[in-house]
Amino acid sequence: MAWSVTIAGTTYTQANVEGNAYADESSGLPAILRSVAEMGASISGVYATSSTGFFAEVGQVTLTTHQHADDVFLPVGTLVRAASASDLTVFVVGTVSSFVGHALVIDATIASTGGVAADWVIGHPFMVVRAIQLDPAPMLTADLNANEYSILNAANLQSYAVTLGAFYALGL
Repeated sequence: MAWSVTIAGTTYTQANVEGNAYADESSGLPAILRSVAEMGASISGVYATSSTGFFAEVGQVTLTTHQHADDVFLPVGTLVRAASASDLTVFVVGTVSSFVGHALVIDATIASTGGVAADWVIGHPFMVVRAIQLDPAPMLTADLNANEYSILNAANLQSYAVTLGAFYALGL
């Protein structure tokens, strides 16, 4: 009996796993596992990070993310919160209007009462704040590279612990 399943926006069928097709990086088991990881990241509430500096205000916000759009399941229309990892009072909330390459565009409809930041954690509006508040971490004054996710000129590891913790939990 033929079957199909859609995971993270990609539909897979019996043909994706029959014979030697399961070994195909772009459509076989590796692709299916990648889609499962994308769904897991989406469910965890942390989607991406960015060190783009900007003033938190209502309007269109463009962030250069550390993650490529192909590696993150963040479709147009998704409600997100971009919050400063080091200052939880600085944030914007809005919907994704595009995510191509490393360029994430958010139409912010809610913003904090100002503040400039360059240590953004982009995620589900509820999960980002709770995850950041729970993580006390030591100071770091050098560059950090964890599993190909780089944090350059990191002044405070606490700012990024939630992101690294999410990647660890997801096995990325």
